[in-house]
Amino acid sequence: MSATPEEHGEERRIPPTSGTTSGWIGVGLAGIGVLAALLEEPSVGGTRFALGSAIFGVVAWSFMLRPRVTIRSTEVELRNALSSWHIPLASVRSVTVRAITRIDTDEGSFDGIAVGRPLRSMRRQPGPPAGFGVPGFGGRVAPDFDAEPARHPGQLDASSVADFTVERILEAADRSRASASASGTPRRTWARLELGLLSALVAGLVVSLLL
Repeated sequence: MSATPEEHGEERRIPPTSGTTSGWIGVGLAGIGVLAALLEEPSVGGTRFALGSAIFGVVAWSFMLRPRVTIRSTEVELRNALSSWHIPLASVRSVTVRAITRIDTDEGSFDGIAVGRPLRSMRRQPGPPAGFGVPGFGGRVAPDFDAEPARHPGQLDASSVADFTVERILEAADRSRASASASGTPRRTWARLELGLLSALVAGLVVSLLL
């Protein structure tokens, strides 16, 4: 049996399940807006438009393109718009994916917005919660959603990615627990680049409005 990327210490990155096309369109439109303003004669109005476009682009990137789930050898990162949760795999107790991804640990619950199921697939049926598992006790995905239409081989929908995400996190948590990895404490880090850009751009826009 071949080893998984996490067993080699490599990262497994799972991108957002929705909004990426809109995100890139938003970033592209923002870039066009900034470029158009720069090509015009310098003016307060043009500066405001450029700053507004840049803010729109940073927001589109932060909320639609930045989020992702990253599974490493000892931790899983839930990257959100302006911050990330770093959760030791050994402390993971359960994983649920509905509109968002939620990881439960002894320290609490932590949410990630990157991976979620479409609303149309979340029609509940009798049974246990969907996408729930307990590492170390054979916990695996137990979906209770209506069946999706048949798809072409290799084509993944958002629900398939959600199931894949739960499965991979639980498998990595099982391995981490089996190797007696220290559980540690979940920690939060901030998106300093995005926050810095937003702060500077918003400050510049406020100043331009006061002129």
